[in-house]
Amino acid sequence: MNLVHTILVDLHSINRWIIVLLGLYVLFLSARGWFGRRAWGQAAEKGSRYFLIALDVQLLLGVVLYFVFLSRQGGFAHVFGNPASRFFLMEHSVMMLLAIILAHVGGYFVKKAQPESKFKRMFIFYGVAFLLILVSIPWPFMPGYGRPWLL
Repeated sequence: MNLVHTILVDLHSINRWIIVLLGLYVLFLSARGWFGRRAWGQAAEKGSRYFLIALDVQLLLGVVLYFVFLSRQGGFAHVFGNPASRFFLMEHSVMMLLAIILAHVGGYFVKKAQPESKFKRMFIFYGVAFLLILVSIPWPFMPGYGRPWLL
């Protein structure tokens, strides 16, 4: 079970950087499109799609990791007494789930929007989701439960 946990954490950590890079990319595209009054194109469409796919992969990894971690901790009774465990099973999980839901709702509204407002919606929805993601990542400087920069 330790090997499974390690592999899942490593994959989850690697995908974090893919999400950060794609998040920055879609925010750049959407800001450039919105403020530069550009036409909606394939780059924005693909960037949006890849960002959502990376979030879905992260969610899948996170859900499996959630239950592996919970089983290793001996259930919820042991979780609430440990701040690091509580962070990962409660705060981190809930905030990331909210960010993913917000990004998917944003993706829906971007698809349904008129071409002249797609970039604006993309920037707002993905921007707020990206901020939630950044706040919820266990950065190395976070005391007690920070994760290393790489793996």
